Amino acid sequence: MDILLNLEQFVPSEVCLQCDGCCRFKEQESVWRPKMSEEEIQSGIKSGLAELILRKNMDGESGYIKTVCSQGKHRCSHFEFKTNTCGIYSARPFECQLYPFVLTRRDQQAVVCVHRPCPFIQQEFQTEKFVRYVVYLKNFFLSSAVTDFLARNPSLIGEYKEYQDELEYLFSLIF
Repeated sequence: MDILLNLEQFVPSEVCLQCDGCCRFKEQESVWRPKMSEEEIQSGIKSGLAELILRKNMDGESGYIKTVCSQGKHRCSHFEFKTNTCGIYSARPFECQLYPFVLTRRDQQAVVCVHRPCPFIQQEFQTEKFVRYVVYLKNFFLSSAVTDFLARNPSLIGEYKEYQDELEYLFSLIF
């Protein structure tokens, strides 16, 4: 799993810290809530996070991280409003590391898409930087460590059927 922690980020952290999109959801049961596999939880525990913190913020067997309702909006239970940061950033779920790129299914095949509403994607879509990153992602997903991880954790491939018009297909995965 260590290779997953080395996923190069596309969106610079200073941009993320100024945005108010990620980690916040319209509904408590939003499909945009990240999932965290048992393997990721164990990795987080090994990195020093308390098991109680990780497990109490999980939504039962679904693997989704729970949300917290505040002022009529829902947020990831690990999200810190005051600092606009993640409380488990060093062990954040793979889905969080990957966003604004997402794994989903199309025609029974796992695919990588980009979430077009992300403000940084709107600014950078199809630029040379974006194209280079997509090539990087393709190579990343060809790694046996990554394909093995996804084969062991197929629930991390999200279901975004009602958001297909927001997702731009980039490439298919084979594992």
